[in-house]
Amino acid sequence: MNILTKNERNAIKGLRNRENRLQENRMVVEGNKGVLELLGSSNETQRIYVTNCHEIDTIRNLALTKGVDIIEVSSKDMEIMSSLRTAPGVLAIGKIANSSVEDIIANLKDTTRTGVPTLLVLDDLSDPGNVGTLIRTADWFGLAGIICSPRTADIWNPKTIQSSMGSVFRMPICIADPLNVIATFKLQAVALDSSGENIYTSDFMPDAFIVGSESHGVNKDLIDSCSTTWAIPGSGGAESLNAAIAGAVVSSELARRCSMT
Repeated sequence: MNILTKNERNAIKGLRNRENRLQENRMVVEGNKGVLELLGSSNETQRIYVTNCHEIDTIRNLALTKGVDIIEVSSKDMEIMSSLRTAPGVLAIGKIANSSVEDIIANLKDTTRTGVPTLLVLDDLSDPGNVGTLIRTADWFGLAGIICSPRTADIWNPKTIQSSMGSVFRMPICIADPLNVIATFKLQAVALDSSGENIYTSDFMPDAFIVGSESHGVNKDLIDSCSTTWAIPGSGGAESLNAAIAGAVVSSELARRCSMT
């Protein structure tokens, strides 16, 4: 029977750090839904850890068919390994597997796929919760893929995975310089900017739309590479929309346009 060693426990705790995740090419997935999504994805599941009081019949059966070991651990060990305020009853270690830029562009140009034929570009977003929510939103509306700038919060951060509700395992996502991707593949892009054209009066259908950082918006060099900019009109007193909400508004509007063609 496999048991959890102290070194293994500390190594899992160390995966909270982005550098360790990249170096080991591994990430931590917490909670029933996340672990089930990992098991059902193309990402390799290496091991599953469960407390002795947690029921995981569905996970156990799926893990058995995939030959994944399940290790029973104490609640104290789970608290040490978990990054959540309240430790879950189940946690898994999976291999990181990002899509390539070429795969995402191919998906964008695939005329047989359903959904919105547009990419979401995340430009230096720092909040893992916002990134995870945007990944979930893109999955919901059927966007073709996501490009994250290298300075955007890590998509394999436990908080990002948690807030994506499993969508991080379904969406094609790559880490790349958006400026290079737009130039190389001659994408018609639009950036969200408060001084841009009203999104609801524009008839432009972009290959990609860019959501900028929570504090600074879209970088100027990226704005300059775009075909146009869009603003989301408001009539209240708030200074701006949360980045994840803004991305959801644009995704919804693009989906509406696609449904009318």
